[in-house]
Amino acid sequence: MSALKTLLALAIVTSLAGESKALKCHKCVASNEDDCNKQGSHSCPQYADACSVITAPNSIIKSCSYKSFCDQARRGGSGGATVRCCFSDDCNKSLHGSGGRPRPLHLPSLLATALAGKLLLSWL
Repeated sequence: MSALKTLLALAIVTSLAGESKALKCHKCVASNEDDCNKQGSHSCPQYADACSVITAPNSIIKSCSYKSFCDQARRGGSGGATVRCCFSDDCNKSLHGSGGRPRPLHLPSLLATALAGKLLLSWL
């Protein structure tokens, strides 16, 4: 449960943090990739060093992230949600692109995190 709270706090901090001229990532919450991509690309906080895509059945979250989060997700095992991380501008735009495509990482608790993030962002 502590990991879930940490991931949710990370999502909140990332969405509320100020913007800078650093990495650019697509940031969105939607039920499919096409709707998510319509929400566009945004500058990340200066300390963000990765873009992420969290997918679960009927849910996708794209955001600025941190290499440490990606490393933790890689160690987490497999489960119902998938985390993909990449490290260049707008690299999380497409799940089906080539080149800098995000690498899949699996983490069991991310399904609940993705759904909680979607609910949280719908309240804001």
